Amino acid sequence: MKHKPQHTKKMSLCDLCREIPWENLPTVPPESFPSISGYPYLVDFHHWPQDNRGYLHHQSLDALRNAAGNESCGICSLILTQVELCQAEIEELKPQWEAGTETEYGWPLWEMWIVKREVGGDGFWVMSTTDRGKRTVRLVAAIGLCVDDGNPLAPIIRGRPVEQYGGTSKAITRVHDWVTECNQHPKCSPGDTLLPGRVVDVGDDINSPYAKLRETDGQELGQYISLSYCWGKEPQFTTTKATLEERKRQITISHLSQTHQDVIKLARELGVRYLWIDSICICQGDYDDWERESAKMLSIYANSYITVAASKAKDHSEGLFSETTPREYKKFEYKSGEISGQVMAFNLPIDKESGASSYVSLPDEPLSDRGWALQERVLPYRTLLYTKQQMFFECSEGFRGEDGTVLDWRFVNVHDMPDGQDQKKKPEDEEEEEEDPKASLYQSWYSLLWIYGPRKLTEPSDKLPAISGLASIFAKRLKDEYVVGLWRSRLLEGLVWQSLECRRVSEYRAPSWSWASMDGIPGLGVRAPYEEVARILDVKVDLKGTNIYGEVKSGKLRIQAPMERLYLDVKDWDPTKPGFKYDNNPPIRTAHEETHSRFDFDFTADDAPQEALKIVKSLEGKELFALILLRVKEEDDETYHAVVVKKVDGGEEYERLGFGLIDEKALGRKPELDTQDELPIITLV
Repeated sequence: MKHKPQHTKKMSLCDLCREIPWENLPTVPPESFPSISGYPYLVDFHHWPQDNRGYLHHQSLDALRNAAGNESCGICSLILTQVELCQAEIEELKPQWEAGTETEYGWPLWEMWIVKREVGGDGFWVMSTTDRGKRTVRLVAAIGLCVDDGNPLAPIIRGRPVEQYGGTSKAITRVHDWVTECNQHPKCSPGDTLLPGRVVDVGDDINSPYAKLRETDGQELGQYISLSYCWGKEPQFTTTKATLEERKRQITISHLSQTHQDVIKLARELGVRYLWIDSICICQGDYDDWERESAKMLSIYANSYITVAASKAKDHSEGLFSETTPREYKKFEYKSGEISGQVMAFNLPIDKESGASSYVSLPDEPLSDRGWALQERVLPYRTLLYTKQQMFFECSEGFRGEDGTVLDWRFVNVHDMPDGQDQKKKPEDEEEEEEDPKASLYQSWYSLLWIYGPRKLTEPSDKLPAISGLASIFAKRLKDEYVVGLWRSRLLEGLVWQSLECRRVSEYRAPSWSWASMDGIPGLGVRAPYEEVARILDVKVDLKGTNIYGEVKSGKLRIQAPMERLYLDVKDWDPTKPGFKYDNNPPIRTAHEETHSRFDFDFTADDAPQEALKIVKSLEGKELFALILLRVKEEDDETYHAVVVKKVDGGEEYERLGFGLIDEKALGRKPELDTQDELPIITLV
């Protein structure tokens, strides 16, 4: 393959850029903070001090353009590229601002200065004043710096030019260096671990055209690489009961998909003999084998020497080593003390620079959209990620990229979570209100579900199995019983999840009271103090197989709780009408005129208006109730959290329809004062 060189130009600098104090640039003031607009080039920082703003740069757009054009300043040219993108975005939004349909963020005044890049890595940010006041400034450009290997400045500047193809000798060497360094981290290097029940043996001949599937006895120690990738819709090389013996004899590597071929090449280059690839190591079409192996995801990914993620590939045919997005580099002379050399400058993504979590979460990569890939990202101790922009390496010590981006934290670290035991209090904390030591663990679980909810699954029935590895590690830390995606000791809190852009799936996979019955984002967790006003009398879950964190056939809860009749008005509610102004839900109220309440059904009307209308019309004439579960106290306000329920057609059991917030006026009483023995008992399915 002939590799196209990335665009690199040696450049002159204008007077201002020549005098930039590279190693003494002012930092972003600690009191300043960014606001999120949702637009990549509209990033404002607030409470920026008016004095000592930073190193003064060009004080007008004309001056910047002159330096970039007439003076051929390479750095100003890079800055101007991003400034013009910022301008274009503002011009595009201007009509919406004038019409009042979008929040107006104001205009930069192009009085610019430079500060040190806040995200770990070499480079700088360019800030500008805005017409929103002296202390509101905009990030208008972000520039990174890198050098070639062997450059005298290499020990000082960490960034390197991104390799366009991940399979080059230089790229493989870079990965090897990362892994070697990571092996010195006490929390990262797994050493030899138990091999999975089946592994792909790539052999010890780096040029062999063959590999084979090997079955272990489950007690064999070794090192293996696990693969995380998008299957896609096209058929791929798999193992079935019929082909198992053939795979154990020989696998012709050229018959494999590109992603599989690339990870075999990488494993051989790194000197790791074994691979775990789900489509080959699990017998496809054999439910028992699939369930048994999918229940082992925690150990398979946590024990792997390293996990390799084909983040940028939409399916198995695109491989690991495809071309990254080309970058434009501008070379200039740089001096650090007595050391000098050529440094390359390049543009950085403004939205990721201001919100570093986007670097780590990789929202634009196809793999980040897949359900199974969440636990495949979270469970390993270290992961090599092949993205559209560059290779990234993640371990317990942090997150780093080829271009020098370095963060001291990772995506989600479940291995360093506390175990939920009581922690010794510091003396100064003795008078503080005692908190549940497990509270942060439950919140971490809820946060993971927020990430997981909207991700896609090829098989909708995988909703629970695809996070079974995560569920198993949380169960051990929480010492709690897992109940269809919720936790037994916090079950009432778990039941009042809110559906955000959700749709109920047609095929049964979970009871209506579990978020797993929906596609979309489940909002879980009650942050304010609350009191339970209901009781769970019994929990019955019928598993489909043997995995207690996997698929279920049914789930029933017997609950004793206050109930309030609800009234639905759908007469004028029709989201299918053009220009129809409607809320997400049809009007619903209690019997009391002065109703201070909010109810959300478990569907989104604007996502599928025909479906929403059909659901709502089917509820006409049905008795709806609020099943009141919690009394929540926020400052001087108290509300009751409830779920909207109705009887299952033709039966006495109830199903969940939505979530509700109700205040005392809407109820006409305090439900917690209801006589416990007289409260209704229902079965929720």
